[in-house]
Amino acid sequence: MKRKKFRISRKLKNTFLIIIATIILTGVLRNVYFKPEYVIKPAPYTEKYTALYQYIHDGDTAVFFLENGEKVICRFLAVDTPEIEEEGYEEAKRYTDRVLSNARQIVIELDPYSEKYDKYDRLLAWVWVDGELLQAKLLENNYATLRYLYHDYLYLDYLESIKPSVTSE
Repeated sequence: MKRKKFRISRKLKNTFLIIIATIILTGVLRNVYFKPEYVIKPAPYTEKYTALYQYIHDGDTAVFFLENGEKVICRFLAVDTPEIEEEGYEEAKRYTDRVLSNARQIVIELDPYSEKYDKYDRLLAWVWVDGELLQAKLLENNYATLRYLYHDYLYLDYLESIKPSVTSE
């Protein structure tokens, strides 16, 4: 008994090739045009405090009550917004105030590579607002520059991918 050879029709071959090409092309285009966002979360091993926003000093400094009841003036680590006499001061201050006022959750995170307080006795910290790093939002929206980089801070690589540093002073 003779065995019949199994043959695939030309139409089926072409359909199969089109499906494979579409799958490959979709994967390539997705990586080129729809790069996955850099996901950043608070480090699991750092000292963190849930905070209640009180008021703003300027675009990079605010007053909070920590979960332990302590009132702190917090200077946002690694960013600098315009000072009172500089252009953009009011816009940066309003933006930060709006973000913090509308927050459902604020987490203050201390960086193990940073001093805890600056020379003005302000707490130096990362500020997470509803799971997003406030320093990154300030940089993304052009309200701040990356500055005062004295150590290799936790999220420095991420922030530098948004905007390179101006100075290390």
